[in-house]
Amino acid sequence: MRAVRVLLLCGLGILAAAGCDSGTPPPAVHTVTVTPSSPAQPGVAPSSAPPSSGAMRVFDSRAMASAVTRLLTTDYKMADVGPVSCPDRQPVADGSHFQCTVDIAGTTKHVPITVTGADGKYKVDPPR
Repeated sequence: MRAVRVLLLCGLGILAAAGCDSGTPPPAVHTVTVTPSSPAQPGVAPSSAPPSSGAMRVFDSRAMASAVTRLLTTDYKMADVGPVSCPDRQPVADGSHFQCTVDIAGTTKHVPITVTGADGKYKVDPPR
């Protein structure tokens, strides 16, 4: 996880140094991984379905809300981040989209989430 962030930051640094900067760089997109069989750790949110069951795997909304809060405050360097709420029972399915809501300085914003694989990876975009 840390290696992905370092590579992303290095790539952006190289582009900026090469003069390929088109003004304001797009906000960084972070990928967080769901690991159903491991305990919660930074950047990892457990799935609420057992990995060996035939049931559809879903994201744990509380673990995802915690991960989104951490990304907004730590990686996006946002201040005044209030409660984050993510919808329950979102499927771990490549290409699915949903939004979490967050209170930032008293204003409700939406945080787009895009699932990027059946293994539980998802992108967290900046609030809108």
